[in-house]
Amino acid sequence: MARSKSKRLVDLVTLLLQSTFPVSRERIRSLEGYPRGDEAFHRQFERDKAALRSMGFPLKEVGDEDEPLYALDRPRLRLKEVRFTPEETIALALARRLAGPHALLGGTVRDALGKLGLLGAGVDPLPGVATLPPPKARLQEERLRLIEAAIGRGHRLTLKYRRLGEDKPSARTFDPYGLYVYGGAWYVVGHDHLRAATRTFHTGRIAGVARATRGTVADFATPRGFRIEDYVERMLTQGWEGIAEDAIVRFPPSEAWRVGGFAARRTTVKRLPDGGLEVRVKRANPDALVTWVTGLGGGVEITAPPALRDEARRFIARVVAAHTGKPTETAAVAKRAPRSRAAKLPRPRKDA
Repeated sequence: MARSKSKRLVDLVTLLLQSTFPVSRERIRSLEGYPRGDEAFHRQFERDKAALRSMGFPLKEVGDEDEPLYALDRPRLRLKEVRFTPEETIALALARRLAGPHALLGGTVRDALGKLGLLGAGVDPLPGVATLPPPKARLQEERLRLIEAAIGRGHRLTLKYRRLGEDKPSARTFDPYGLYVYGGAWYVVGHDHLRAATRTFHTGRIAGVARATRGTVADFATPRGFRIEDYVERMLTQGWEGIAEDAIVRFPPSEAWRVGGFAARRTTVKRLPDGGLEVRVKRANPDALVTWVTGLGGGVEITAPPALRDEARRFIARVVAAHTGKPTETAAVAKRAPRSRAAKLPRPRKDA
């Protein structure tokens, strides 16, 4: 019965919305679900009119008593356009900046601003407000929540972290200081007990995370004066800590034109005998470099260090597997692929 009523009301609203002119009772009576008898139809239609009006559909009667017609009062049907003052727009933009990087609030803020039309149009309501990262899978969302809670409470973590170019993760003890987003990916900064130094971990390569201790007491204190904003700024200008070897990318002659948009600080370019270019980058973000180079195609390849080349091969294998549905075979082919001479260089220092 409830399903029949819902369908009848939907059909009635659809008819009224699609009709250019007012609708007669006979046309409404032809809809599925209305009784055939005059008295029964009259009682049912009166109940439906009351139901539509209670739901906010301004149904009005036009015509005369002999031939009543029905239509929606369209000016009243539409909500008034939401307009924000400049001060309100800035306040919303600041909420986006402050809450966006946090796993607990970022998704809610993003959804709310999206419904208001302040996201997705490519125009930032306030210059300098960082773009929010795309939504993550539930597993990574839960992982980010745990890391964020540990940052706020000073809890030490045990990570299962897969180093660049390796297949299996290793255990790391870690004191998290802060989270940030770069290139659409999440990174956590903190003290790595294995290296006895501050390190940055790509959360996409964290296979598991858990509390290292018990109790509610803080396990560590963030160094005095540490600000995640300052750390990120330094990383962007001076390079990623723990990256010992230069990354080398080879561009064939047909793709050499791309280097013009790639050259920047910490980058040197060398012309090769065949007309191609060799780009050497100091302390590059390895994950961002792999994503960018593998998306270029056209023979552009990472030639060193070996770990970075292996990571690029693994990334390509995952892409191929996603399109072919043969993850095992694709991964095996990727592992058996011959390495270039550059891959025989010494392994890079084992940092995060």
